[in-house]
Amino acid sequence: MDLSAFPYLQGNYAPVEAEYDHDETQLRVEGTIPKNLVGAYMRDGANTAYEPNHYVYPLDGDGMVHAVYFRDGKVQYKNRWVETSHLKTEREWGKTIYGSVGKLLEVPQEVIDAGGEPSPVRNTANTNVIYHGEKLFAMWEGGFPHLLNNDLSTVGLYDYDGALKPGDALTAHPKVCPDTGDLITCTQRWDSPNYWVQVIDKNGKHKQTIPVEFERKGIIHDLQITENYVIIFYAPAWHSLERAMKGEDPFMWEPDRGTKIIAIPRDGSGKNVVYETDAFFSWHFCNGFEQGGKIIIDYIWINSIPFTQAQGTGVEKQPRRMYRMTLDKATKQVTNEQFSDVFCEFSRVDERLMGKDYRYGFAASSNHDWDDAHGYNCTGRYDFVTGETKLWDYGPEANAGEPVYVPNPDSDKEEDGWVMCFVFNPDEGAFLSILNAGTFDQAAKVFIPTRVPNGFHANWMQNLTLS
Repeated sequence: MDLSAFPYLQGNYAPVEAEYDHDETQLRVEGTIPKNLVGAYMRDGANTAYEPNHYVYPLDGDGMVHAVYFRDGKVQYKNRWVETSHLKTEREWGKTIYGSVGKLLEVPQEVIDAGGEPSPVRNTANTNVIYHGEKLFAMWEGGFPHLLNNDLSTVGLYDYDGALKPGDALTAHPKVCPDTGDLITCTQRWDSPNYWVQVIDKNGKHKQTIPVEFERKGIIHDLQITENYVIIFYAPAWHSLERAMKGEDPFMWEPDRGTKIIAIPRDGSGKNVVYETDAFFSWHFCNGFEQGGKIIIDYIWINSIPFTQAQGTGVEKQPRRMYRMTLDKATKQVTNEQFSDVFCEFSRVDERLMGKDYRYGFAASSNHDWDDAHGYNCTGRYDFVTGETKLWDYGPEANAGEPVYVPNPDSDKEEDGWVMCFVFNPDEGAFLSILNAGTFDQAAKVFIPTRVPNGFHANWMQNLTLS
């Protein structure tokens, strides 16, 4: 593959071609692995198998999951492709068949006649990997999730026993209610402007659908739960499949329309509450909760849509900042304030406090400017009690991924857990970083002898093991 034309396929954004298995004898550990941890840290990401037709921002690329398994103070590592029908078809033909979301390709009739995947929209399965209802899923928000085995081998597409219908696209950003175990998620469709909140119970059974009608399909990437609401941001950002198929720029940003904040009652009763503010875009929430007649939302603010079809515009590198938004339920007023001036993304919390008042947020963060492709060389801790932002710096050339809070099974305190993320530092190689959440210093590093490229979302899979 010649990837030289694509900044987001250089350095640690470049794909890895092989699958590996490393046991504890091959993984060098610096520090001490917490012995009471039983489970797996897993992260999904885009891993291009064939030279792409177009690649401005790392939205495309076939899904690959990287995992470090913990048990009895020992660790193992695996990485595996998600075996999607699109990837299988391209392997059969030995070349790129399917385009990017920014520039789709018509599927050749000979590929369809030979039984290849007919949809031009690639289900990348590259965005998130979650464990819920004792099932492991690789997810992409444009289609069905892929069910995986514990060893990361692919079972296939999963429709929740028929609850997902053909054309439904399940979000890659669900939230789990810590009180009920419900998975709060949503579906959108390419052929409808509407949005459907979906509730899956703790056993993985579909429980409820809450429809939300829109005149125009927006790019809604994440959602946030509070005690009584599901919150979404309806920004003036749009994507057109028709324009993408014609080779035209399918991404549209219309700031005069402003951004709407929609509060959807979680029980499905009553009317949605709509708040309006100046236009902004956001990929990710951090957390949210209700307090004194107000809804507090912490999230990553971006000025405008951070991607386009053209290369070299730099829009994908525009500032991202941690913000706190307050929605006054009585007056319908919106207060939107910057919490920190640190460049950050991929914000996470102690999931036991999802939708509740909390102290610490964590995010992939950066303390310097980047050249061709932006990245994150720090893990940041955002203290919503003291207002302090604290960075753990892995070095100016390092790439640090999404930090996941891993709870201490022997404590319910935020400060007693750990924060994990994959890091690649050219001077050290690849490793899984384990920070102490409270003291915010390095507890351990698990060095991986093969490269772990930059990716998207990660999670801790409690009690998921290989045996």
